[in-house]
Amino acid sequence: MHRSTFLVAGAAALAVAGRRPRAASAATAADVSVLYAGSLVTLMDHTLVPALARQGLNVLGEPKGSVALANLIKSGLRRPDVFISADAAVFNDLLKPPGGPDTAPFVRWYATFAATRLVIGYAPASPFAKDFVAVSRGDKKLTDVLLEPGLRLGRTDPVLDPKGYRSIIAAKLLEANGGPPGFAAKLLGGDENAAQILPEETVLARLESGELDAAFLYATESVSRSVPAVELPKFANLGDPALAATYATQSVVVKGVRRVGSASVYALSILAAAPHKDAAAEFVAYLFSPAGSATLSGAGITVLRPKYFGDASAVPESVLKAG
Repeated sequence: MHRSTFLVAGAAALAVAGRRPRAASAATAADVSVLYAGSLVTLMDHTLVPALARQGLNVLGEPKGSVALANLIKSGLRRPDVFISADAAVFNDLLKPPGGPDTAPFVRWYATFAATRLVIGYAPASPFAKDFVAVSRGDKKLTDVLLEPGLRLGRTDPVLDPKGYRSIIAAKLLEANGGPPGFAAKLLGGDENAAQILPEETVLARLESGELDAAFLYATESVSRSVPAVELPKFANLGDPALAATYATQSVVVKGVRRVGSASVYALSILAAAPHKDAAAEFVAYLFSPAGSATLSGAGITVLRPKYFGDASAVPESVLKAG
């Protein structure tokens, strides 16, 4: 029986994951290497990996911000079998031949398969916890509580992580739809405010330990770790594809890249040069299967029927049948 293993970059992330990494070169024919959005770490570690291990599939995974993972793939520093992004738009560059039309793209297709939404998670022991409870009851305004003096807010890096730039866009949507003037600037203290920005792999741990009072999270993170959270209004939670036009009214430019508001949709692909294509197809087929869909739903994720982009003829038949 194969042992499930995670490859997690960085000492802090290793402390959170509580595991020792194994070199990718140790992979066997039944192994599959997966780079995945850090918001899925609890779901992967505690549910998907053990379930697949029982089927003889050993998942070697690495969680990070989706943009950071795409950059690792493009630079050649990672050669995974599967990549799961929290923003489908991240795949646009991976579909392009990196060295011109005569070179092979990193992926030939990708599929959207699930959605989540932004929430404000809070620490139960925080002195502001009672205020967030009051927000949930409708007794206080969320925008007022978030601007209370001394509140320690955490968010991820907008340069490296879709949740990072979505947090900024959500703040702008709150301001534009009835929030106090200047709310986003007051709350964030700058788009790349180092006092708030943390690696995606550590935000939940900082919140649970009480180092933060509140943080922008995806609902799946809140549900899977039983972190109390306040819902954002639908017009600001980036969780409803039907409100795409509303989300698109706000954007942010980070390091010269303009990120436009959009629904928080997960997408994945099997890399064109995946070393273990059969195992990768088995992994994706499980995610798209009824059992995989039930697991995703139980983690607070909205399951979508897979929608394929790029070269559909390159999608493994087993994946198409599963979805």
